[in-house]
Amino acid sequence: MKRIGLFIALTGTVLLFSGFFISCFNSGYDIIIKNGKILDGTGNPWFLADLGIKNGKIVKIGFLNNSKAEKIIDAGGQYVSPGFIDVHTHADRKIAKLPCVKNYMLQGVTTVVGGNCGGHEFPVKDLFSKLEASGIGINFASLIGHNTIRREVMGKDFRDPTPEELETMKKLVKQEMESGCIGFSTGLAYIPGRFSKTEEIIELTKMIAPYNGIYATHMRNQGSKIKEAILESIRIGEEAGVPVEISHIKLASEDVWGKYDLICKPIEDARKRGIPVTMDQYPYTATSSGFTSSFPAWSVSGGHKKFVKRLQSPQKYQRIKKALIKKRLSTTHGVDKLKCIYVAYDKNHHEYEGKNIAQILEINGIKKTISNGADMIIKLEKEDQPRGIFFQMTEKDVSILMKKPYNMIISDGKIEVPGVEVPHPRAYGTFPRVIAKYVREKHVLTLPEAVRKMTSFPAQTFRFYDRGVIKQGNCADIVIFDFGKIKDTATFQKPHQYPKGISWVIVNGKVAAHDNKIINDKAGKIIYGYGKK
Repeated sequence: MKRIGLFIALTGTVLLFSGFFISCFNSGYDIIIKNGKILDGTGNPWFLADLGIKNGKIVKIGFLNNSKAEKIIDAGGQYVSPGFIDVHTHADRKIAKLPCVKNYMLQGVTTVVGGNCGGHEFPVKDLFSKLEASGIGINFASLIGHNTIRREVMGKDFRDPTPEELETMKKLVKQEMESGCIGFSTGLAYIPGRFSKTEEIIELTKMIAPYNGIYATHMRNQGSKIKEAILESIRIGEEAGVPVEISHIKLASEDVWGKYDLICKPIEDARKRGIPVTMDQYPYTATSSGFTSSFPAWSVSGGHKKFVKRLQSPQKYQRIKKALIKKRLSTTHGVDKLKCIYVAYDKNHHEYEGKNIAQILEINGIKKTISNGADMIIKLEKEDQPRGIFFQMTEKDVSILMKKPYNMIISDGKIEVPGVEVPHPRAYGTFPRVIAKYVREKHVLTLPEAVRKMTSFPAQTFRFYDRGVIKQGNCADIVIFDFGKIKDTATFQKPHQYPKGISWVIVNGKVAAHDNKIINDKAGKIIYGYGKK
């Protein structure tokens, strides 16, 4: 009996000390963030609390005065929010070569979605494999691009797919969803998406429904026919049985400036019917893309060589020029359109980069007329296929649309290399710009609402349910910023400039950046879709 008693006593002692050590171990954190004003991402007002982070997760929200951690960050009264989530980027184009994704990380962005506007890296499993091997700086997910799938099967032909071609495209969409994509995107202003009919897109979008995918669309029109384009987008989502995300919403021509109901009424009507339709927006009055979308669809059918050949016909040249003037160079508001179109990249004339069409005409000793401007744009597209920046929107429209509760913030940017090209500044400044300009200066949004549009709202829309909100159990993607100092510094003239006022960026529980310096360029993960096999 004494032996049994001794055994019980020793066992109890061991269990007591084991519990003590386990308790001590559990009380230690990888990171504690103290003295911060917590904006949880839901739109609620800030509150005071400490955050305890362990094994990549937020494990404690409270007061951790007596707790220990490998690293303690004193936020010093700054705001602590979920990491910003950018669901509309083209980061996939360079992420394999530049996996740090620096120009996004230093904005406080901890998750990006690529594969937008109908284009993605195909097959996506190859990109995912490269990133798994190399590591990435922030989290990355990808959509499937309709243009990519169509091009793989049909080239750049201006026609409907045959039944066999449609079946092949459907199989490729299924393949990419099972490789881990999160949805399907269209670029209906670009080749070859411009040539597709609604029924084709519905059939392809149906393929993502079993995998809980989302349909994201660069619509056919963002000007005079924007309402029809929105109704088409809603129809596609409704018939396919998936949520709809309308990309980079804007009123992009003078004849629709101020006509918000063209956008808002069809979306709000759809939402009342129970159709999950949302939209996103970047906080600038200029777009950026190739010049191809400026030309009529028939002129660019079949690709660049056929476009160049068509220009040899004087009759076709004049048709193309007339359509270009109507789309890009006509004004009813007295706007100097030659000064509204800039060259961001030109492979043969780097001296044109950062210059508008009026300046390029002047460089070449050509009189600044609309006719000569059209000829110059055609010449540039024929010889150089440049990328451009197009000032098309009003500041008032940007502000009013930003207030809509179903509108989130995105950049529509890509991974940039400092000193290369003169790109749109959105790739460097989008998220700090919203806080600095539209919250602090213009009072378009409250700070909690702005943060919601950059965190929990995109997370719930794209079904990243363990991110975007500061709560126990969620992934520890965190940004700490100084509200009085946060500011975008990138401009259209000097875009390669990182923002100010972001103190810390934490990705999956690891410090990724501090005061504009990269600390860890491999803290990110691939966020796979629900269909991943």
